[in-house]
This record gives sequence, C-alpha cells and structure tokens, in this order.
Amino acid sequence: MPVHEDEQAEWLEWRKGGITATEVADAYCGSYGGAYSVLARKLGLIPPPEQTTAMDRGHRWQETIADAVHALTGLYVVGEETWCEHVENRRYRATVDGFLAPVPDCGIDEVTAVLEIKTTGVGVRHNLDRTTMQVQWQMYVTGVPSAVIAIATIDDTDDTCTGIRIVRLDADEFMQGELAGHADVLLDYLDAGELCEPETAAALDDVKTVNASVNDDAETVDVSDLADDIARLHELKAAVKAVTDEQKLLEARLRDAIGHATLGLAEGWRVSISQPAATLTAEAEAAILAERPDLAKAVLDRDKAKAEAPDLYESHRQPVGARRLTIKQTEGNPS
Repeated sequence: MPVHEDEQAEWLEWRKGGITATEVADAYCGSYGGAYSVLARKLGLIPPPEQTTAMDRGHRWQETIADAVHALTGLYVVGEETWCEHVENRRYRATVDGFLAPVPDCGIDEVTAVLEIKTTGVGVRHNLDRTTMQVQWQMYVTGVPSAVIAIATIDDTDDTCTGIRIVRLDADEFMQGELAGHADVLLDYLDAGELCEPETAAALDDVKTVNASVNDDAETVDVSDLADDIARLHELKAAVKAVTDEQKLLEARLRDAIGHATLGLAEGWRVSISQPAATLTAEAEAAILAERPDLAKAVLDRDKAKAEAPDLYESHRQPVGARRLTIKQTEGNPS
C-alpha cells in the first residue's frame, strides 16, 4: 500500500535524513540527473518531482500486484511500506513495498525476500538496471538476502494489466559495497551543504534551476580548469548548427519535391507528409467572438500596460527560464 497522506510529511522528513534506495540508485546509474540532482533536491535547491500519471498508476496497482505475487509464488506479502534503516548506519534508509514470507504472520527473521513492485506502460522498456540497484540497497539495509521484483505491464487506455514479469535476485555483497561507497559520498556532500560536479547530461535542467538567479555583485569566475570543456562545447555547438542547417536544407528539398501531395516513394524509402494541423487562428477567434461575445474573457493588454503603467508593469516582471550561455573565442589571456 502507498504511504498514507497523513504520513507523507513525516515520511519525507525521514527520507531527508539519510540516503534512500531510489537516491543511491540514481546516483550510481546516473539516472534522473544522477548524484547532482539527488543532492540538489535534498538540499532544497530544486523542487521535488511532480506527481506523474505513472506514479499514480503504480500506487493504484500496488495492492493488486501484491495479490498476484502471492498467487504466482505462494509467498505472503507482509510488512508493506516499511521504513527501514541499516542496523549499523541508520542514515542508510529504504522504504520497501513489502517482504515475502512463507506464512502470513511473522517477524523479520522469517521473511525470505524483499518485494519491489513496478508498473510500466505497453511497449515501454523498464529500466531494470536502476531497479536492480534499488533492490540491492534494500537488501543491504534490511539484511534480507533475496529479493523479488514484480514488473506489471499496464495498458493505460483501459487501465488493465497485460502481464507480470517476476525477477528474482540474490544479494551481491560487492555491488552493495559499491552502493554504500556512493551513499557515503552523498552524505559527505549533504553534511557540508554542497553539490557535487554534474556527471550526466540529465542534470542540465537542474543545474539551470539551481543557478537561475543572478548575483549582481559576484566577481568574474576563473574557469581556466574547464578550458578544454569550453573549447569542446564551442566545437559541438558549431557542429550541431552545421548538422541542423544540412537537415533543414535536405528537408526543404524533399518537401519541395513532394509539393502538395502527401506521399513520396524511392527505392527502400517511403516519405509521407501529413495534412496540416487544424488550429484556431487569431482571425478565427475574432469571428467566434463576433457571434458570441459572451465567450470572451479579460486578459492583460501588455502593450497598453507598458505604455500607461510602466512602473506597475516592471514591478511584476519575474525572471523565468534558464539563463543563456554564450561562448566567444578570445585571443591571449581572458579579461
């Protein structure tokens, strides 16, 4: 069962105090921004992830999948949503979906495996590497030597299960040691209130968020140790522009050749151009409002606001989006 709403705040606070299975897996695998994003989130520098339809689906199906695991394995699901801490290092933490045991009422000494439940959409490949790291951490924290991962495929069109995959794992002491090393590094950064260097491209959006504001009093930063990175980024930007220009030229030639038709054929190739998307233009909106003025709503006339109330307009402007990064080559020493 998912964490109840009245326990959510307490659970989130508990997670902040340590390193969880999800966090150590993301740091190790470089998923969802890797260690940088894990630290930024725990330090409150970026917002927590928004609830997604996939998360809702997982919560909605968790009990049903647990029942299916019992039917498929003959083992009972016990201790659902247990908050676990390592016996020697209580900052190593994990919330397990449940444990598996041969009897319905038992203590931790009688459980035989950790249970992790996942759902995925039809035709979507589950990230088993990340889940495996999560579960290895859960086994390490709890001391349970085995685990079962139940991956259910859900057809989101009618919310039905089309199949369940059962994956069995044994504890890997070497891998668990690797994960503990990553957890210790994360804890050191957290205790110092610092971020690590980004190690994965997926961290870019979070780096932008962390550094979205400007300190007008900040001094120029010496980035000499990143000179090779700057040169490479400059080179890549030029290469991307060249590739994009070539792509646009080739597309222009192909669209021109097909013209007003919707299909073009060549040996080994089929090229289709769709019908234009139907959108409501400004002219069409005006026509509708002319017939039905009651459908109008009040919106700010920005040009009028800037002209007649410039101070009010400026006072409400807010910085949004990422700051632009520009690279220019210079001669000699930077100044």
